[in-house]
Amino acid sequence: MRKTIADLTRGVYDHDAHANLADRGFRRYHPFSFDFDSTPLSLAEAEEHWDEPVKQNHRENRAQAIKRLEQQYGSAQIDSVIKNVTELGPKSMSLLAYHNQFHEQARRSFVAGLYYPALVAACALGERILNHLVLDLRDSFKSSEHYRKVYRKDSFDNWTFAVAVLTDWKVLVDGVGAEFLRLGELRNRSIHFDPDTYHSLREDALAALQRLNAIIAKQFGYFGLQPWFIDHTPGAQFVKRAYEAVPFVRAYVIPRSGFIGPLYGMDLSQGGWHHLDYADYGDGDLSDEEFATRYRERDPEKVVSRAMIEKAQLGAKPEGGV
Repeated sequence: MRKTIADLTRGVYDHDAHANLADRGFRRYHPFSFDFDSTPLSLAEAEEHWDEPVKQNHRENRAQAIKRLEQQYGSAQIDSVIKNVTELGPKSMSLLAYHNQFHEQARRSFVAGLYYPALVAACALGERILNHLVLDLRDSFKSSEHYRKVYRKDSFDNWTFAVAVLTDWKVLVDGVGAEFLRLGELRNRSIHFDPDTYHSLREDALAALQRLNAIIAKQFGYFGLQPWFIDHTPGAQFVKRAYEAVPFVRAYVIPRSGFIGPLYGMDLSQGGWHHLDYADYGDGDLSDEEFATRYRERDPEKVVSRAMIEKAQLGAKPEGGV
């Protein structure tokens, strides 16, 4: 019997059953669960060389952004709030995971002028991310020489050791290990007593948050040239077939993805965005490059939509099936 997405209880999200799909050669994992904040970009002043309609639109967006900040932080220190948000910069797009909520809390502390809580929170979250990576992934590396040193431990506070382990396991994206170590230096200086902290509190808090943001953007991001994503798929990211079994991807990316073909669509309904797709793409096996080409060159008329599905449910099944 031919097994398709339509036979699965959770369809494109029934991850444990996807290996047996008849058309899996046409499908790739598409993550669509993310967190970001671009407010700082809205606060910049309009550039003189912009056309007047563009300037006006930007001024209106800036005024709305400032109004939201006043509602959230109050108007008494709004100039300081704007300065902090602007210097902090955008919160990079990231997969939804355990770090998002704490990252937001640390950023809000900085914006509100609570620099020491922001500094401590950023350092603590960096250590939490390191711990999660080691503890969540260690059972995938039982043959590693490091496994006997980590399999019984519940936490790790030696950042150099944790980074070395994750580097040897090839978990960390290029540059992330160095960012962790730089954040670790700030953590050691800030958490352990150092009177100089009083004189560089805001500077250290900003540096810690920016390093933390860089770690999250590179390791958990979407558009940072992560090695597990297929190249040349503008506007979307798809997991390379060879990376589907990689421990980090299997633990963090795939559970937040839909298993879709190149003609998939997206539908915004109660609870957020959801994937829409054909039930069966037929026999065959696309390479990653072929998948990217089909995605880029797909016919908009054949992209699955809610209207197409409703039409199929009324008995007028569209070409290809839904």
